[in-house]
Amino acid sequence: METKQYWETYLNDHRAGATAATALVRRIWRSNRRTKWGPIIEKVAEAIEQDLVVLDEVRAAAGVSGGDLKRVAALLTERAGRLKLNGHLLTYSPLSRVLELETLMSAIRGKQGLWVALHTAAPSHPEWSDFDFAALEKRGSEQLDTLGQVHEWAVTEMMDAGT
Repeated sequence: METKQYWETYLNDHRAGATAATALVRRIWRSNRRTKWGPIIEKVAEAIEQDLVVLDEVRAAAGVSGGDLKRVAALLTERAGRLKLNGHLLTYSPLSRVLELETLMSAIRGKQGLWVALHTAAPSHPEWSDFDFAALEKRGSEQLDTLGQVHEWAVTEMMDAGT
């Protein structure tokens, strides 16, 4: 496999993951919009959607296209993840909230790895010179910090629900 093919696969794989993460954060927001954390989760969702746009711009600058099948598979996987035995058949479970937040936080950590890899490779890729990958990685850290606070609340809610 040539280096360009590695980059195509890498960027398309991250695009698929970003598609699933965007769907997941929208679901988390919809399920929690009436809580005190709703507006905060909405801001994180908007930032994640902006990151997806940047990733598409990076892919376009690199001449990478395709990956549609991977994106569909990622969305189906995200949807299938909703079908878990969590003690609630038709309603949103406190356990679902915790698990979904942990899944989203893992996805953001993966996205940070993407930004670090692109920052490392950027000197050899002039087509990426307009992107501030360090700032994008920092934005991921901010998203994680915010979601960490939401996660603490979600765990408390889950523990209190059982009493």
